[in-house]
Amino acid sequence: MDKIIELIKASRTKLLSLVEELSTEELNYIPAGFNNNLAWQIGHIVVSQQILCYKLAGQKYIIEDELIDLYKNGSKPERPFSEIEIAQMKAYALSTIDQLAIDLQHGIFDNYTPYTISTYPSFRLENVKDAITFIVSHDGLHYGCSLGLKKLVKNNA
Repeated sequence: MDKIIELIKASRTKLLSLVEELSTEELNYIPAGFNNNLAWQIGHIVVSQQILCYKLAGQKYIIEDELIDLYKNGSKPERPFSEIEIAQMKAYALSTIDQLAIDLQHGIFDNYTPYTISTYPSFRLENVKDAITFIVSHDGLHYGCSLGLKKLVKNNA
């Protein structure tokens, strides 16, 4: 599991470096034909991990509850995210994974409710290790989306 946690952190670090030089306006830009932006992509990977690991194990979120609805699956930005909100989600991208590693060592995920992933309808998460394995794929999917979004942001500038 240590190697998977390391991979998630590497992927998220790469995403953060991808958007590092972008302005708040650029991070909030929603290209024509899209329903979200780079700021949402960052928040979504954080919130998805919180739901898949903590909620399904009956644990409290590490992040503020009110952030869940802003970035959960099926949501879209209803307003521009502020510079402070974006900085908060960027920090959570790595800090929540550090806390996940600690919580795994403490075994707090034993009461896990199995869940079938909407992204891959035949893939069922039976425990938190399955969820963490899925997060690698999910984060990679959103990194790919972010690569495309950044090109569109730069073409719009």
